[in-house]
Amino acid sequence: MVDVKACTQILSGIPMELLTSWKKSIECIGEIEVIHTPNMGLVMMRAEESVARDLFNVGEILISDATVSVDGVMGYGITMGNSPDKAYALALIDAVFHADEAKWGSVKRNLADWLTEQGQEQKIAAQKRFSLTRRTLVDFEVMDDD
Repeated sequence: MVDVKACTQILSGIPMELLTSWKKSIECIGEIEVIHTPNMGLVMMRAEESVARDLFNVGEILISDATVSVDGVMGYGITMGNSPDKAYALALIDAVFHADEAKWGSVKRNLADWLTEQGQEQKIAAQKRFSLTRRTLVDFEVMDDD
């Protein structure tokens, strides 16, 4: 089972097309109540300066968020950009992960296994991107002609 922080990170990188089947499955099994319809908003993005470690505001970013109840269990989803469907799907998944009912046991296990696989695929893709970027690195000390 992946931890909550890892789940959040993995889910944020998964396109909506891959979340659609999970959304439909949860909607078929559970009683869904939309508490806060998927909506867009702006939040301030913060960053940390690398030397002094000072926090500063980079600027506002567009987000989509939603709040739902699945069988009485609250779930919240938020994602960057204009993606109301993804925010809704993330809220459903969040609620299911917090549900204690036995009927969600197999869904939670299957979802956790799927997220582990997706996390591995994301890690491999990130390593490939890093190695492609690393190939362009220039060693200026080697170029020095003293």
